[in-house]
Amino acid sequence: MTLKEHIDDIQKRLEQKDFSSEAAVRQGIIDRLLNALEWPTFDIKVVFPEYGVDKGNVDYALCHPISTPRVFIEVKRVGNIDKGTEQLFDYAYRIGVTILILTDGEKWRFYHPAGEGSYEDRMVVEVNFIVGNSEESAKYLDRYLNYESVKSGMAAKAIAEDYRNIVSLRQIEERLPEVWSELLQEENEYLLVAMMEKAKDKVGQVPTEEQILNFLKTLSSPPVKKKTIKVPVDRKSHERKNKPPKRLRVKMKNGEIIELEDGIETFVEVIDKIGIERVKELNITRNSIPLISTSKDDEREQHKRGEYYIVSGLSSKNKERTLNLIAEELKIDLTVELVDKE
Repeated sequence: MTLKEHIDDIQKRLEQKDFSSEAAVRQGIIDRLLNALEWPTFDIKVVFPEYGVDKGNVDYALCHPISTPRVFIEVKRVGNIDKGTEQLFDYAYRIGVTILILTDGEKWRFYHPAGEGSYEDRMVVEVNFIVGNSEESAKYLDRYLNYESVKSGMAAKAIAEDYRNIVSLRQIEERLPEVWSELLQEENEYLLVAMMEKAKDKVGQVPTEEQILNFLKTLSSPPVKKKTIKVPVDRKSHERKNKPPKRLRVKMKNGEIIELEDGIETFVEVIDKIGIERVKELNITRNSIPLISTSKDDEREQHKRGEYYIVSGLSSKNKERTLNLIAEELKIDLTVELVDKE
Protein backbone atom coordinates (compact mmCIF):
# COMPACT_ATOMS: atom_id res chain seq x y z
CA MET A 1 0.00 0.00 0.00
CA THR A 2 1.13 3.54 -0.67
CA LEU A 3 1.24 6.11 2.12
CA LYS A 4 -1.85 7.77 0.65
CA GLU A 5 -3.74 4.45 0.71
CA HIS A 6 -2.82 3.95 4.36
CA ILE A 7 -4.19 7.43 5.15
CA ASP A 8 -7.38 6.76 3.17
CA ASP A 9 -7.98 3.60 5.18
CA ILE A 10 -7.23 5.37 8.47
CA GLN A 11 -9.73 8.07 7.49
CA LYS A 12 -12.48 5.49 7.11
CA ARG A 13 -11.65 3.97 10.49
CA LEU A 14 -11.60 7.40 12.13
CA GLU A 15 -15.04 8.12 10.72
CA GLN A 16 -16.21 4.79 12.15
CA LYS A 17 -14.73 5.83 15.53
CA ASP A 18 -12.53 2.73 15.68
CA PHE A 19 -9.85 4.49 17.75
CA SER A 20 -11.43 4.97 21.16
CA SER A 21 -8.29 5.48 23.24
CA GLU A 22 -4.79 6.89 23.05
CA ALA A 23 -3.38 3.36 22.96
CA ALA A 24 -5.57 2.57 19.94
CA VAL A 25 -4.28 5.70 18.18
CA ARG A 26 -0.70 4.65 18.82
CA GLN A 27 -1.10 1.09 17.64
CA GLY A 28 -3.59 1.59 14.84
CA ILE A 29 -2.34 4.88 13.38
CA ILE A 30 1.11 5.97 14.55
CA ASP A 31 2.84 2.57 14.39
CA ARG A 32 1.20 1.83 11.06
CA LEU A 33 2.30 5.10 9.45
CA LEU A 34 5.83 4.94 10.86
CA ASN A 35 6.14 1.49 9.35
CA ALA A 36 4.86 2.84 6.01
CA LEU A 37 7.46 5.63 6.26
CA GLU A 38 10.12 2.89 6.54
CA TRP A 39 10.94 3.30 10.21
CA PRO A 40 12.12 0.04 11.87
CA THR A 41 9.33 0.05 14.44
CA PHE A 42 10.66 -3.20 15.93
CA ASP A 43 13.90 -1.48 17.01
CA ILE A 44 13.05 0.32 20.24
CA LYS A 45 16.33 2.26 20.19
CA VAL A 46 15.34 3.83 16.87
CA VAL A 47 11.59 4.15 17.40
CA PHE A 48 11.96 4.76 21.12
CA PRO A 49 8.64 4.49 23.03
CA GLU A 50 8.08 6.47 26.24
CA TYR A 51 11.39 8.28 25.90
CA GLY A 52 12.38 9.68 29.30
CA VAL A 53 12.96 13.44 29.56
CA ASP A 54 13.76 14.70 33.05
CA LYS A 55 10.82 13.37 35.10
CA GLY A 56 8.46 12.92 32.16
CA ASN A 57 8.10 10.87 29.01
CA VAL A 58 7.43 11.71 25.38
CA ASP A 59 5.38 9.07 23.55
CA TYR A 60 7.82 8.53 20.68
CA ALA A 61 11.39 9.60 20.09
CA LEU A 62 12.52 8.86 16.54
CA CYS A 63 16.26 8.43 16.77
CA HIS A 64 19.38 8.52 14.64
CA PRO A 65 21.94 7.41 15.65
CA ILE A 66 20.28 4.94 17.99
CA SER A 67 18.95 6.50 21.20
CA THR A 68 19.63 10.01 19.83
CA PRO A 69 16.27 11.75 19.26
CA ARG A 70 15.68 13.71 16.07
CA VAL A 71 11.86 13.84 16.22
CA PHE A 72 9.43 13.83 19.13
CA ILE A 73 5.84 12.65 18.67
CA GLU A 74 3.27 13.26 21.40
CA VAL A 75 0.02 11.32 20.99
CA LYS A 76 -3.38 12.25 22.35
CA ARG A 77 -6.78 10.61 22.26
CA VAL A 78 -8.86 11.56 19.22
CA GLY A 79 -10.35 15.02 19.77
CA ASN A 80 -7.90 15.87 22.56
CA ILE A 81 -5.08 17.43 20.55
CA ASP A 82 -5.15 20.86 22.20
CA LYS A 83 -3.61 19.52 25.38
CA GLY A 84 0.11 18.86 25.69
CA THR A 85 1.75 21.50 23.49
CA GLU A 86 3.65 23.25 26.27
CA GLN A 87 4.89 19.96 27.70
CA LEU A 88 6.07 18.82 24.26
CA PHE A 89 8.06 22.03 23.72
CA ASP A 90 9.60 21.70 27.15
CA TYR A 91 10.79 18.21 26.25
CA ALA A 92 12.21 19.49 22.95
CA TYR A 93 14.08 22.32 24.63
CA ARG A 94 15.79 19.96 27.05
CA ILE A 95 16.90 17.53 24.35
CA GLY A 96 17.25 19.79 21.29
CA VAL A 97 15.22 17.87 18.70
CA THR A 98 14.56 19.50 15.32
CA ILE A 99 10.96 18.40 14.63
CA LEU A 100 7.98 18.19 16.96
CA ILE A 101 4.70 16.49 16.16
CA LEU A 102 1.51 16.63 18.20
CA THR A 103 -1.28 14.36 16.97
CA ASP A 104 -4.53 12.76 18.00
CA GLY A 105 -4.46 10.51 14.95
CA GLU A 106 -6.90 12.73 13.06
CA LYS A 107 -5.00 16.02 13.22
CA TRP A 108 -1.23 16.25 12.85
CA ARG A 109 0.58 19.41 13.90
CA PHE A 110 4.19 19.81 12.78
CA TYR A 111 6.36 22.31 14.64
CA HIS A 112 9.78 23.87 14.09
CA PRO A 113 10.88 24.20 17.74
CA ALA A 114 13.89 26.39 16.93
CA GLY A 115 11.62 29.12 15.54
CA GLU A 116 10.54 32.27 17.36
CA GLY A 117 7.33 33.38 19.00
CA SER A 118 4.54 31.37 20.53
CA TYR A 119 3.93 27.66 19.98
CA GLU A 120 1.29 28.61 17.41
CA ASP A 121 3.82 30.77 15.55
CA ARG A 122 6.17 27.81 15.28
CA MET A 123 3.58 25.44 13.85
CA VAL A 124 4.53 24.88 10.21
CA VAL A 125 1.45 22.95 9.10
CA GLU A 126 -1.57 21.07 10.41
CA VAL A 127 -2.99 18.22 8.35
CA ASN A 128 -6.38 16.68 9.00
CA PHE A 129 -7.07 13.11 7.91
CA ILE A 130 -10.85 13.63 8.00
CA VAL A 131 -11.39 16.87 6.09
CA GLY A 132 -8.03 17.21 4.36
CA ASN A 133 -6.76 15.85 1.08
CA SER A 134 -5.04 12.51 1.70
CA GLU A 135 -2.50 13.09 -1.06
CA GLU A 136 -1.56 16.42 0.54
CA SER A 137 -1.35 14.78 3.98
CA ALA A 138 0.91 12.05 2.60
CA LYS A 139 3.18 14.71 1.09
CA TYR A 140 3.77 16.39 4.45
CA LEU A 141 4.26 13.13 6.35
CA ASP A 142 6.78 12.00 3.78
CA ARG A 143 8.54 15.39 3.81
CA TYR A 144 9.00 15.57 7.58
CA LEU A 145 8.80 11.96 8.76
CA ASN A 146 10.38 9.72 6.14
CA TYR A 147 13.05 7.60 7.83
CA GLU A 148 15.78 8.27 5.26
CA SER A 149 14.99 12.00 5.22
CA VAL A 150 15.23 12.24 9.00
CA LYS A 151 18.49 10.27 9.05
CA SER A 152 20.08 12.44 6.36
CA GLY A 153 18.94 15.70 7.95
CA MET A 154 16.81 16.61 4.92
CA ALA A 155 13.61 16.56 7.00
CA ALA A 156 15.06 19.08 9.46
CA LYS A 157 16.17 21.34 6.59
CA ALA A 158 12.74 21.04 4.95
CA ILE A 159 10.76 22.06 8.03
CA ALA A 160 13.17 24.94 8.75
CA GLU A 161 12.79 26.20 5.17
CA ASP A 162 8.99 25.90 5.30
CA TYR A 163 8.96 27.78 8.60
CA ARG A 164 11.00 30.65 7.11
CA ASN A 165 8.60 30.87 4.18
CA ILE A 166 5.62 31.04 6.55
CA VAL A 167 7.25 33.81 8.56
CA SER A 168 7.89 35.78 5.36
CA LEU A 169 4.27 35.41 4.23
CA ARG A 170 3.03 36.42 7.67
CA GLN A 171 5.18 39.56 7.64
CA ILE A 172 3.86 40.51 4.20
CA GLU A 173 0.23 40.05 5.29
CA GLU A 174 0.78 42.17 8.39
CA ARG A 175 2.24 45.06 6.37
CA LEU A 176 -0.19 45.11 3.44
CA PRO A 177 -2.75 47.41 5.15
CA GLU A 178 0.08 49.85 5.89
CA VAL A 179 1.24 49.70 2.26
CA TRP A 180 -2.28 50.40 0.99
CA SER A 181 -2.68 53.30 3.39
CA GLU A 182 0.58 54.87 2.21
CA LEU A 183 -0.39 54.46 -1.44
CA LEU A 184 -3.58 56.43 -0.79
CA GLN A 185 -1.79 59.14 1.15
CA GLU A 186 1.02 59.52 -1.39
CA GLU A 187 -1.37 59.64 -4.37
CA ASN A 188 0.86 57.03 -5.97
CA GLU A 189 1.42 57.43 -9.72
CA TYR A 190 1.13 53.71 -10.49
CA LEU A 191 -2.18 53.54 -8.63
CA LEU A 192 -3.52 56.49 -10.62
CA VAL A 193 -2.44 54.97 -13.96
CA ALA A 194 -3.92 51.58 -13.06
CA MET A 195 -7.27 53.17 -12.19
CA MET A 196 -7.28 55.24 -15.38
CA GLU A 197 -6.69 52.14 -17.51
CA LYS A 198 -9.27 50.06 -15.69
CA ALA A 199 -11.87 52.86 -15.93
CA LYS A 200 -11.22 53.11 -19.67
CA ASP A 201 -11.84 49.37 -20.03
CA LYS A 202 -15.07 49.60 -18.04
CA VAL A 203 -16.68 52.82 -19.31
CA GLY A 204 -14.73 53.60 -22.49
CA GLN A 205 -13.40 56.92 -21.19
CA VAL A 206 -10.34 57.96 -19.21
CA PRO A 207 -11.14 59.82 -15.98
CA THR A 208 -9.12 62.86 -15.04
CA GLU A 209 -6.46 62.65 -12.35
CA GLU A 210 -8.55 64.97 -10.20
CA GLN A 211 -11.56 62.64 -10.44
CA ILE A 212 -9.48 59.68 -9.28
CA LEU A 213 -7.89 61.64 -6.44
CA ASN A 214 -11.26 62.85 -5.25
CA PHE A 215 -12.53 59.27 -5.31
CA LEU A 216 -9.52 57.95 -3.39
CA LYS A 217 -10.07 60.56 -0.70
CA THR A 218 -13.53 59.11 -0.10
CA LEU A 219 -12.04 55.72 0.69
CA SER A 220 -11.30 54.90 4.26
CA SER A 221 -7.92 53.30 4.63
CA PRO A 222 -8.11 49.62 5.62
CA PRO A 223 -7.45 49.32 9.33
CA VAL A 224 -3.88 48.46 10.13
CA LYS A 225 -3.85 45.14 11.92
CA LYS A 226 -3.46 45.71 15.61
CA LYS A 227 -0.18 44.46 16.94
CA THR A 228 -0.31 41.46 19.21
CA ILE A 229 2.42 41.48 21.82
CA LYS A 230 3.69 38.00 22.58
CA VAL A 231 5.52 37.40 25.83
CA PRO A 232 8.32 34.90 25.17
CA VAL A 233 8.42 31.68 27.18
CA ASP A 234 10.95 31.70 29.99
CA ARG A 235 12.81 28.63 28.71
CA LYS A 236 15.29 28.54 31.57
CA SER A 237 12.68 28.39 34.31
CA HIS A 238 13.33 24.67 34.86
CA GLU A 239 16.94 25.48 35.77
CA ARG A 240 15.73 27.50 38.76
CA LYS A 241 13.42 24.91 40.26
CA ASN A 242 15.75 24.21 43.18
CA LYS A 243 16.55 27.87 43.88
CA PRO A 244 14.87 29.82 46.71
CA PRO A 245 11.41 31.11 45.76
CA LYS A 246 11.12 34.75 44.76
CA ARG A 247 8.49 37.35 45.61
CA LEU A 248 7.32 40.01 43.18
CA ARG A 249 7.84 43.61 44.30
CA VAL A 250 6.62 46.57 42.24
CA LYS A 251 7.20 50.25 42.93
CA MET A 252 4.57 52.44 41.27
CA LYS A 253 5.22 55.90 39.84
CA ASN A 254 3.69 57.56 42.92
CA GLY A 255 6.09 55.66 45.18
CA GLU A 256 3.56 53.05 46.31
CA ILE A 257 5.12 49.62 46.74
CA ILE A 258 2.99 46.57 45.97
CA GLU A 259 4.39 43.36 47.43
CA LEU A 260 1.75 40.84 48.43
CA GLU A 261 2.40 37.36 49.79
CA ASP A 262 1.13 35.69 46.64
CA GLY A 263 2.94 36.68 43.44
CA ILE A 264 -0.18 36.45 41.30
CA GLU A 265 -2.02 38.76 43.70
CA THR A 266 0.77 41.31 43.27
CA PHE A 267 0.70 40.83 39.50
CA VAL A 268 -3.07 41.34 39.27
CA GLU A 269 -3.06 44.26 41.71
CA VAL A 270 -0.48 46.11 39.62
CA ILE A 271 -2.47 45.53 36.43
CA ASP A 272 -5.58 46.77 38.23
CA LYS A 273 -3.75 49.91 39.36
CA ILE A 274 -2.56 50.60 35.81
CA GLY A 275 -6.02 49.92 34.44
CA ILE A 276 -7.17 46.50 33.25
CA GLU A 277 -8.84 47.90 30.15
CA ARG A 278 -5.68 49.81 29.18
CA VAL A 279 -3.61 46.66 29.50
CA LYS A 280 -6.20 44.61 27.62
CA GLU A 281 -5.93 47.04 24.68
CA LEU A 282 -2.27 46.03 24.28
CA ASN A 283 -3.36 42.55 23.13
CA ILE A 284 -0.62 40.82 25.08
CA THR A 285 -0.60 37.05 24.71
CA ARG A 286 1.10 34.25 26.60
CA ASN A 287 1.57 31.10 24.47
CA SER A 288 -1.12 32.42 22.10
CA ILE A 289 -3.57 32.93 25.00
CA PRO A 290 -4.77 36.51 25.70
CA LEU A 291 -3.34 37.80 28.97
CA ILE A 292 -6.68 39.47 29.72
CA SER A 293 -10.06 38.38 28.43
CA THR A 294 -13.72 38.68 29.36
CA SER A 295 -14.38 34.93 29.05
CA LYS A 296 -13.18 32.10 31.22
CA ASP A 297 -10.99 29.38 29.74
CA ASP A 298 -11.51 26.13 31.66
CA GLU A 299 -8.16 24.75 30.51
CA ARG A 300 -6.07 27.74 31.64
CA GLU A 301 -5.18 29.10 35.06
CA GLN A 302 -6.89 32.47 35.36
CA HIS A 303 -7.49 35.01 38.11
CA LYS A 304 -10.85 36.79 38.07
CA ARG A 305 -10.84 40.50 38.73
CA GLY A 306 -14.24 42.11 38.18
CA GLU A 307 -15.50 41.11 34.75
CA TYR A 308 -12.02 40.17 33.52
CA TYR A 309 -9.99 36.97 33.58
CA ILE A 310 -6.21 37.37 33.84
CA VAL A 311 -3.82 34.52 32.99
CA SER A 312 -2.19 33.49 36.24
CA GLY A 313 -0.15 30.39 35.36
CA LEU A 314 3.09 32.35 34.94
CA SER A 315 6.44 31.89 36.58
CA SER A 316 7.74 34.74 38.73
CA LYS A 317 10.21 35.64 35.99
CA ASN A 318 7.46 35.78 33.39
CA LYS A 319 5.33 37.98 35.65
CA GLU A 320 8.30 40.35 35.91
CA ARG A 321 8.80 40.29 32.12
CA THR A 322 5.14 40.90 31.44
CA LEU A 323 4.88 43.88 33.80
CA ASN A 324 8.03 45.41 32.33
CA LEU A 325 6.57 44.96 28.86
CA ILE A 326 3.31 46.64 29.91
CA ALA A 327 5.25 49.54 31.43
CA GLU A 328 7.32 49.93 28.25
CA GLU A 329 4.29 49.86 25.93
CA LEU A 330 2.25 52.29 28.04
CA LYS A 331 5.30 54.41 28.92
CA ILE A 332 4.66 54.03 32.64
CA ASP A 333 7.41 54.42 35.23
CA LEU A 334 7.46 51.12 37.14
CA THR A 335 10.21 49.38 39.03
CA VAL A 336 9.69 45.61 38.95
CA GLU A 337 11.97 43.22 40.80
CA LEU A 338 12.10 39.74 42.24
CA VAL A 339 13.19 39.54 45.87
CA ASP A 340 13.83 36.58 48.13
CA LYS A 341 10.92 35.45 50.26
CA GLU A 342 11.61 35.93 53.93
